[in-house]
Amino acid sequence: MDLRLAALLIGITLSTVDSSALNLALPSLAAHFHSHAGDVQWASTLYLVGSALAFLPLSGLAGRAGTVRVYRASLICFSMISFFLALSPNLAVLYLLRFLQGVAGAGIVGLVPGMTAATFPERRGWALGMVAGAVAAGTMMGPPLGGFMVDWFGWRSIFFINLPFGLAAFLLSGRLTELHGVGLREGLRRAIRAPRFLLALLATVCFFAQSFGSNLLWPFYLEAGGMTPSRVGLAMLLPPVLLMILGPLAGRLSDRVGYERVSWLGSAVLSLASWTQGITGRVVPGLAGIGIGRALFQAANNAAVLSQAPPETEAVASGLLSMARVAGQGLGSLLAGSMWGAFEHHGARHAFLVSNLVLGAIAVLAGVLILSRRRVGTIGRRPE
Repeated sequence: MDLRLAALLIGITLSTVDSSALNLALPSLAAHFHSHAGDVQWASTLYLVGSALAFLPLSGLAGRAGTVRVYRASLICFSMISFFLALSPNLAVLYLLRFLQGVAGAGIVGLVPGMTAATFPERRGWALGMVAGAVAAGTMMGPPLGGFMVDWFGWRSIFFINLPFGLAAFLLSGRLTELHGVGLREGLRRAIRAPRFLLALLATVCFFAQSFGSNLLWPFYLEAGGMTPSRVGLAMLLPPVLLMILGPLAGRLSDRVGYERVSWLGSAVLSLASWTQGITGRVVPGLAGIGIGRALFQAANNAAVLSQAPPETEAVASGLLSMARVAGQGLGSLLAGSMWGAFEHHGARHAFLVSNLVLGAIAVLAGVLILSRRRVGTIGRRPE
């Protein structure tokens, strides 16, 4: 594997493993600090808040100071904060450090897509597919790794394991391609004048809304049908496994036939999968179809977003892409949770049907936005 790609994949995996592994340590944190679940949950929430607030400022700073410099500084800060988190004397210190770690994590997650596209311009779809696969792998590895570490070494070990991976990513990242450009204000001004870029961002929001909405529905529906939480967790491994395996292949395909074609196909598969599982009440077609749809859509659409960013705004565009992901995740969770709560009294089957009809329509909207990019002006357009 190219060492430059390894530096990016290790960095993105570091942040995803950290977030998903910590969830397994929350009960131990509550016991250690004589608290309860509602309190220690802030250890996860404040990380997300820190990341959400820092995506755009750090991407604007990276455009001025150098993307590689900001990325490497973020890796060092993330690792150092992990060390101090492991030594936290109380929850107040742990909360503060998790917020700061979220800020550092934004300098990793928010910049990896843009640096990946710039470092591998001729294989952009494939490289971004590898990133999507690494995110899926990190999400899958986090819970079992976290459970093992907590059982054998205690909750503090969750943070210590970040140190060698952060160091490895830092040492390998010296040869990444810089994304010098304009600052945040000018980058945003140019971005809002690029309709094709904005349409690609909106398609990203729709994709993550459909994706995270589905993730929320499956546990409610399957457990209402009598499935145990452990079996639900195993069933829900199918989509990320498919994304991890098929993501690079779909990205390579998009490099050959075009990002719009492959991402549109992904949106069609996502909508069909949602509607099929909703109408039939069987989740296997949904789990498999949504996993395949995610693989087709994610890398191709990310490549489209970054290829259509106005000149000298690549760093800001990468930050906006991360913001679109977070917005979609929040929207999907809100919509799915609200619909389930509104229709659950009619029965789980009815709530599952209505929710999937709406989520399928959101995937269709993503496809419409992709097709619309062909019909709007070309302000800020760059060749794929």
